[in-house]
Amino acid sequence: MLEASAVHLSYGGLRAVDNVSLSVEAGRIVGLIGTNGAGKTSLFNVISGFARADRGTITFEGARIDSEHASAIARRGLVRTFQTPLGFPRMTVLENMLVFSRHDGKARHRLAGGSRVPDDVLQEAMRTLDEFGLAARADIWVQDLAAPELKMLEFARAMMAQPKLMMLDEPAAGVNPALIESLVRHIKDLRERGVTFLIVDHNLKFIAEVCEEVYAMADGRIIAHGPSAEVIANPDVIRLYIGEAADKADGRAEQSFTSTNHEQGVQQ
Repeated sequence: MLEASAVHLSYGGLRAVDNVSLSVEAGRIVGLIGTNGAGKTSLFNVISGFARADRGTITFEGARIDSEHASAIARRGLVRTFQTPLGFPRMTVLENMLVFSRHDGKARHRLAGGSRVPDDVLQEAMRTLDEFGLAARADIWVQDLAAPELKMLEFARAMMAQPKLMMLDEPAAGVNPALIESLVRHIKDLRERGVTFLIVDHNLKFIAEVCEEVYAMADGRIIAHGPSAEVIANPDVIRLYIGEAADKADGRAEQSFTSTNHEQGVQQ
């Protein structure tokens, strides 16, 4: 469904993405990990059209998209969220949902601000908010939401664009464990409904639980790729996250990363 091939992106003298290739098959949940500055978000920006690569190609469902604007890429069905949730802070939660919908035709329902929205679109928005535990907050201004609620709204709002492939940037950051469990359920449920995922996150427990395969980045390059448990147990990945000394300490580091059921996540 998605393929990045030999992608390069530099900012001045900094090579943020250095000859990176990856692919995401339809129906898969793929992770992308790495410490701060590894190049993950820069790669996300290139794929989603928010940055233009210096070299390389991006294809989505067989068509090249590396020269398209972000809005055109989103209309194709490749939709992303951001590490810092975006939106319209002085609009309500429901209004933010409706901005991202793809509805056409004559509107029949009038919102308090005067906007007209088709009844079916309004029902879809409220149904999605209910799935994400936000229905009771529909009339609250977005600026009054708590940080975890903003994360869930970012996810719910992206669903209004009817994505084929959803790119999630740090969805578990700042989210409490109970909400992370809910997030895992939502992702797996949506995959069953036909949505494919590419997910960036620092929380390795979350990544191991939700992703079937993982790419690891460091210094703009892919350093490992494979099944989640294998990549997380890779010595290069262990050194990347917890340092050379911990890697040599009686093998305990590798053991803790190998277990995908470990009770404590590693989050940065």
